[in-house]
Amino acid sequence: MRLVTLDSREVGGRPGISLPSGEILDLSASPSGLTASQWRPQSVVSVLAEGDEGSARVSRLLAEVTSVPEAQREEWRRTGRLLPAAGTRLMPPIRRPGLLLMVADRSGGPANCYVKNPNSATGPDATIPRTNGDDRQLFLLGMIGLVLGRPLFRATAAQATRALAALTLVADLGTRRLSGGLEHGGADARQFPGACVIGPALVTLDELPAADAWDMVVRVNGRAVGSGSPGPDAAAAAGILATLSSRYAFRPGDVVGLPAGVGEFELPGASRITLALGSTLELNFTTGD
Repeated sequence: MRLVTLDSREVGGRPGISLPSGEILDLSASPSGLTASQWRPQSVVSVLAEGDEGSARVSRLLAEVTSVPEAQREEWRRTGRLLPAAGTRLMPPIRRPGLLLMVADRSGGPANCYVKNPNSATGPDATIPRTNGDDRQLFLLGMIGLVLGRPLFRATAAQATRALAALTLVADLGTRRLSGGLEHGGADARQFPGACVIGPALVTLDELPAADAWDMVVRVNGRAVGSGSPGPDAAAAAGILATLSSRYAFRPGDVVGLPAGVGEFELPGASRITLALGSTLELNFTTGD
């Protein structure tokens, strides 16, 4: 399943499901006319935290959506329960993660991690302004975001595998290079509003080939940026989570970013950036001049 958070009057947004048809079903408004009418999750995290039961509820709901007559779907479009993907504003799929933990180097263990301010998170299609003063440059590190669906602490790799609920894309931005060293302000320069672009959706692992590496492609103004280290696969990701859990206590909805496919690089002036995980996910945003 592909879960999104709709931008709405509610501070936390509204949970939704991205459908194969290219539309989005608003889970806060969808029950009318469906037999699963009593299920109204409060957020995408609450869906993930239900584990297998949450997946089963979504599967039943999707089966009902595809089976109803077109006239019923037209009614949902008129009432805003069924929304077009194009033009529908999305928040970060997890509105305000409890923990945004970025791994600067996958081979270096927990010492090469840094925590980002949850208030730095923004959603797809955002425009990130450049700061005034000396630190006007922006450096990008594209990451695969591992999304936790259950608590995790001092875990085995098998336990970490069960806790890993979904993936998303993360554009980790900073006004200084990480290669300058976390201890020399590299992490402090990555905390400003908009410094963590996340989205557009949370994709559960059943949507991805089981043994494939999660390689990312980054394009700047339509041109692909050179590749870096290969992306992780599910087994490697679980091992990293297990190692991190010796030091960090995770909860459902926490996000761990792993570098994938492209190393850190400086962005040119005003740019349009695309991060893509094959044909599964595509995250777009722009930077100001």
